[in-house]
Amino acid sequence: MRPISRTALGAATAAVLAVLAVLPLLFPRHDVPVDGMKTVPAENGRKIGFGATGHGGYTPGELTGAKVSFRHDGSETWHTATTARQCGRWTATVDHADAAGKSVTLRTELTDANGNSVVRTVNDACAVR
Repeated sequence: MRPISRTALGAATAAVLAVLAVLPLLFPRHDVPVDGMKTVPAENGRKIGFGATGHGGYTPGELTGAKVSFRHDGSETWHTATTARQCGRWTATVDHADAAGKSVTLRTELTDANGNSVVRTVNDACAVR
């Protein structure tokens, strides 16, 4: 069974882990507009909200880098979503028109103004109906 989520820490975060009581860890969060069955329509141009929270008292700096990629049913091909920031909210635009019946894997790469970064991959983030 493959893991549901995998997270890798960036160099700036890893360098300070041994000396800080409050770890400057970023946790990506996603706002995938799913229905009660955790599915999304098979259409292009779907917007996913995303951002970051901190770990145990760490308040992340403003996001200075954001990349969201997606793939269907464990394909080797990653598709880069278009990301945008409006009114303080980040969104990624994804395309699922040709993916009915498939699961979606999301990979989010974030960097904050403090130089901390994270890469998180979420398998089976949702299914396409």
